[in-house]
Amino acid sequence: MNLRPIRWPDDAPRLQVFDASYSTSTIFVPEVVGMTVALRETGLAVPFHKTYAPETLVEAAAAAAFAVASEAASGALEGFATVQLQRWNRSAELSALFVAPGSQGRGLGRALLTAALDFARRERVRCVTLETQTSNVPAIRFYQRMGFRFCGIHTALYDPAAAAPEEVAVFFTHALDAA
Repeated sequence: MNLRPIRWPDDAPRLQVFDASYSTSTIFVPEVVGMTVALRETGLAVPFHKTYAPETLVEAAAAAAFAVASEAASGALEGFATVQLQRWNRSAELSALFVAPGSQGRGLGRALLTAALDFARRERVRCVTLETQTSNVPAIRFYQRMGFRFCGIHTALYDPAAAAPEEVAVFFTHALDAA
């Protein structure tokens, strides 16, 4: 595994062809009762598949305060992570973390996330937040294993004309040891 900074704009063509997709046979369905929110995992009759638009990946890398990639010996990108700083509240947002489907299961996600968290600690932020979708069960499980805690949902964040009805924004946070 070769982690290196994303070189902007040189890496833009590689991000344009990066496979940022996932499939899942379960989703989390939000159950909201009054001021209480729970996520209930539900099986699907037909697996859900999502591919993120290339322009989303390019935008995340172009605007990031921190961007790191995992590069294969062939020069292809196997994964990448980006972080945005939120100075107003001393936090950081993990704005992207993707590992290509063919490169998953080898510790790349853990290495990329560790690099992102290390950057946030150096910047002395107090926490790292992220947003994903209730349909992205593999990511939710990964973030929980990495110490992120569920902190809420946003039921109207996604445009219904562009998002699948199964997708609701779900938010996680990871406290850091920053002063």
